[in-house]
Amino acid sequence: MIDFGINGIVLRVKSKTLGEVGDRSVCGKTLCDWVSIAFGAPTKVIDGAQTVNAVEKLRSAVDRKKPVTVVLYCDTPLVSSRTVSAAVEKLQSENANVVRLPRGFVFKTEYLFETDALFLQSEDQKDGEFATVTDGERLSAVSDVIRKRILRYHAANGVFISDFKNTYIDCDVVISRGVTIEPYNFIKGKTVIKEGATILPGNYIENCIIAENARIDSSRLYDSSVGASTKVGPFAYIRPNSVIGSNCRIGDFVELKNCIIGNGSKVSHLTYIGDAQLGEDCNVGCGVVFANYDGKNKYRSVVGNRVFIGSNANIVAPVSIADRAFIAAGSTITKAVPTQALAVARARQSVIENWQGNVYAPPLDGGSYTPKKIRVVQYDDGIIDGTSDEHGKDNR
Repeated sequence: MIDFGINGIVLRVKSKTLGEVGDRSVCGKTLCDWVSIAFGAPTKVIDGAQTVNAVEKLRSAVDRKKPVTVVLYCDTPLVSSRTVSAAVEKLQSENANVVRLPRGFVFKTEYLFETDALFLQSEDQKDGEFATVTDGERLSAVSDVIRKRILRYHAANGVFISDFKNTYIDCDVVISRGVTIEPYNFIKGKTVIKEGATILPGNYIENCIIAENARIDSSRLYDSSVGASTKVGPFAYIRPNSVIGSNCRIGDFVELKNCIIGNGSKVSHLTYIGDAQLGEDCNVGCGVVFANYDGKNKYRSVVGNRVFIGSNANIVAPVSIADRAFIAAGSTITKAVPTQALAVARARQSVIENWQGNVYAPPLDGGSYTPKKIRVVQYDDGIIDGTSDEHGKDNR
């Protein structure tokens, strides 16, 4: 509960090695934010780096109508609200003007307007709630304490975390009971992970929604959502604004960007889909590329339900592929494909027997040879055909 009768003041300080200490981020919040949580009251942040006598600066920052003012330094992010509350109770019960903390003060607000001097400098602390962040080593030590607090909170709420030493979860992440999180995971931002999901080792997940019973393996996910019972990875790259439906398969070395993948669709490996919408129960083969960029603008492709896209196909946006269409392997699709059609867009295969022009595979006898000439024909449909001239003449 927020106490609106307290002025909360966070003093910014600087370090030679860290610069503005309060701006350093730990588990999703800055050090100033972590200190602000301890107040249980609205807070203001003011510069305290060069402050010795802080009276004038504090007078201009506080609301005189609030009877109590609490001042803490931004470099003590481990201080608890319990400690601050106890100090406030002591101030009131003893009717004191000031209660000194190891790194901060609690005092009557009116005291600021009755005194000419208030010296806020305190000694640095190495351990405990008031452990002070002065360099990179201390920042790391404090970060580890905060990280473990977050992990203990989730574990107490029924999340299975197998390795506290190698799991990193930001403070705003929401995880449901029954989720399994294995080692070497970084779960950041406003991520939400729902019941029954399994986060296998080696993921980086930021600002994502992971639905029930999804399974994420050794992948990178940003600002996207993954549907129920969908499998992602290993080594998938889910870029922002991607929406993956339920019961999907996004396999190894697949990259998605700003796209929608319908329920039950499979993109198993080595594929890029950008600025596209796929319907339900589609199959996208190996090595498929959605070519969405012409060097200046990006375009969107729309694929219907139950479409099969063969391996090594290129889908050149903007293009639409209707329901139940079949794209033959190796095709480059630049025009719309109607419902239940087969689209084939390949050059005709030509076989030149006994060809001697491969400099990487000369004749085994090491003798000299003259490569055969090739006659090349381009047809009206754009297909290029090549055949050999038996007499060795150049007829091109």
